Amino acid sequence: MAASTKKRPRRYHTPGVVSGNLARELNHQELERRLETSGQLDFDQQYRRRKETEAELIARQRARAKAAVRPAQKVSPAAALGFAAVSALTVLLLLCYVEMNAISTRIVTMKSEIEQLEIEQVSLMAQYEQAFDMATVKEAAEEAGMTQPSDSQIYYVSLPGEDQAVAVNQQEEGVISQILAFLGQRFYAMVEYFS
Repeated sequence: MAASTKKRPRRYHTPGVVSGNLARELNHQELERRLETSGQLDFDQQYRRRKETEAELIARQRARAKAAVRPAQKVSPAAALGFAAVSALTVLLLLCYVEMNAISTRIVTMKSEIEQLEIEQVSLMAQYEQAFDMATVKEAAEEAGMTQPSDSQIYYVSLPGEDQAVAVNQQEEGVISQILAFLGQRFYAMVEYFS
């Protein structure tokens, strides 16, 4: 009873004081290594451990070799088809740029020709007005002995039926020949663009 009535001292938590064991626990491999170095493990256990370590080393080396070898990859048909489609669209885009450049070059050439023709038209109109002044033409005709025709000298010709015209040697082009002609024009335009 005396032991039960005895009061236990109270433990108060004070900073810096730790209750329990703070010693580092060694893992199994570290413990075995220390035992090996101290000579407390027997020879059979040491041999078995060394053999396991060598087997693990070989297994790791094989795993590294397998990881280093990259397996051959197959090209999927969808990727090949996509690449072909992108290539075709790129070529078509290039042909469109070639055609656009050829058209813009023709437009610039035609504009310069139009300007030259407008200048030439002005000079020709001035020459025409000088050469074909009606008063000058009438005087020149009277001097040559020409007179206005009388009503008895004028004859009118009328033909029965409608006017008709027939085109000769007109050939119809097939679809294939039109496509070949179109591709030929595009090819020549592309060659002209790059030359």
